[in-house]
Amino acid sequence: MLLEVSWEALEHAGIPPDSLAGTRTGVMMGVYFNEYQSMLAASPENVDAYSGTGNAHSITVGRISYLLGLRGPAVAVDTACSSSLVAVHLACQSLRLRETDLALAGGVSITLRPETQIAISAWGCCRRRAGAPPSTPRPTDSCAVRAPAWWC
Repeated sequence: MLLEVSWEALEHAGIPPDSLAGTRTGVMMGVYFNEYQSMLAASPENVDAYSGTGNAHSITVGRISYLLGLRGPAVAVDTACSSSLVAVHLACQSLRLRETDLALAGGVSITLRPETQIAISAWGCCRRRAGAPPSTPRPTDSCAVRAPAWWC
C-alpha cells in the first residue's frame, strides 16, 4: 500500500519514478499501527516466509528505496500520532543538511480491528481538558476524525 501511494506521489509531482535510480533520494515514513501483521500471526496457517519481513516497519521504507534504486537514507519512524509529521521533519532536515537531493516523506497507519478504535476512543485524546476554553488546541486534534489513511 505504501509503495503504491509513494509511486503515485512521485507521479503527481511530475517525477518519473524510474528516473530516480542512483540518486540521493531519501525515504522517510511514519509508520504506526500495523494490525495486518497481528491478524496474520493469529492464524498460523497464514504465516509464511514473508510474513515477518513483509510487515516490519523498517522493510516498508527499505522496499521503496530498493525498488526505486535510491541511494539516500531510508527511515521508518513510529512516534505514535506524530509519526508522519516527524518523518516530514526528518526529510526537511536531510534536505537542509544536503544529505539528500530529494526526499519522499509521509506515513501509513493500518487500523483494521474495531478493538483499536474502541481503545483510541477510550484514551480520550480528542477530549478537551476540564475548564479549558473551546479554542484550546489539543496535541492530537487530527484524531478528532479517525480514519485509516496513508499519504505521501
